[in-house]
Amino acid sequence: MHKYLKVTRVFKRNGFSEKREEKGYVEMKRTLALYPFNQKFPTIYEPTIEFLSKRYKLNYSPSPWSKFYKLKDIKIVRNTYYFVMKILRKYLIKNKIKVNPKESLLYCFNQLPPEQFDFIIDLETVIGLSDYDYAKLNKKYISDRMASEKCKAILCWNKIAYDELVSTIDCSRFKKKINIVDFGGEDFKFKEIDKKTLNFLFVSSINNPNSFETKGGLIALEAYSQLAKKYKNIKFFVRANINKKFIEEYNKTPGLIFLTKYLPNTEMEKLFLHSDILLVPIPGIDLFIKSMRFGIPAISFDYGVADEMIINKKTGFLIDSSKIFTSKKNLEEHYKNQSKDYKSLSNKEFCLKFVPEFVEKSEILIKNKEILKKMKKNQHSLVGKKGKYSLENRKNKLIKLIDPHIK
Repeated sequence: MHKYLKVTRVFKRNGFSEKREEKGYVEMKRTLALYPFNQKFPTIYEPTIEFLSKRYKLNYSPSPWSKFYKLKDIKIVRNTYYFVMKILRKYLIKNKIKVNPKESLLYCFNQLPPEQFDFIIDLETVIGLSDYDYAKLNKKYISDRMASEKCKAILCWNKIAYDELVSTIDCSRFKKKINIVDFGGEDFKFKEIDKKTLNFLFVSSINNPNSFETKGGLIALEAYSQLAKKYKNIKFFVRANINKKFIEEYNKTPGLIFLTKYLPNTEMEKLFLHSDILLVPIPGIDLFIKSMRFGIPAISFDYGVADEMIINKKTGFLIDSSKIFTSKKNLEEHYKNQSKDYKSLSNKEFCLKFVPEFVEKSEILIKNKEILKKMKKNQHSLVGKKGKYSLENRKNKLIKLIDPHIK
């Protein structure tokens, strides 16, 4: 199979070498298939999948059941769909597509594939290999599979995933295969909008009805409520699947705007473009990458990806989370206590303990526009050409890891 690509060739003239990019044909002997088959990859993978589909013959067929979600504006449908699919997905989604092990290389999201396939695995966390149950983690099996010739490369989402892997699994036989390949965002060129207000932003899943609380939504709401009593020129956009009781409790707060319905990508981009500060105590990677694209500094707990993706006092502020996640340095204890730790974020009285520091950090940016301006610039630079989270950097790393095993 031939794939039409731009390739870099080296030409020699008068004893000098010259690199020149031109259009040519590169032979691809194998198909790249995404695994688990029939399953939609997380949103953060969308730019990656678009890139892979242009460079390789890509076998990616997520389940068409998601069309049921056309009723996404009805909240009860969203909530029901989320819980039903969460329980049934692993039983209903079968490997229906035909993938020939001899003709395919698998690109795996956080799961080890059937043993007959050559594969590259992309790890969010090693615990994902046991359905997030540390007690069921088969360390020897994982070590053997990753050390085998079938495993061509191991990609870690970030240093956190890398540290979890090497501290949990014996990697001595395959450490050279392990690579940190950060997700990236495009160097989006945008013009600052002349706004009369300073706008805070909270974003969590519109599907998962628990996400608002587990992302620290109660802390963010109360922090903004206190800020709104002191400052008139601020607003807070809360895009989330949020319980009606919280909407009723905070509905009279000046400048607070609840966005509880599904928003298409164009509307989401407008929302980010009009926002100045990300006030999400526990954000995910996708939200961080988007905030970088639009130069929005974050105020968050020093937990999970935030501890790595926020440069404290340069691209945002980090707040101590040790009183919530008391065992985060011990992986086994952390996952054993995770449900209990997250459940504490649904307790408003408990959440109030953390509000003063979120208010304090927010006030720094409200009062000092120069600090905010520098943070915005620093945040956006992270997805620039030389930035750690550049999409081009990710693409180049993926090419080096995939090409040798697919041509």
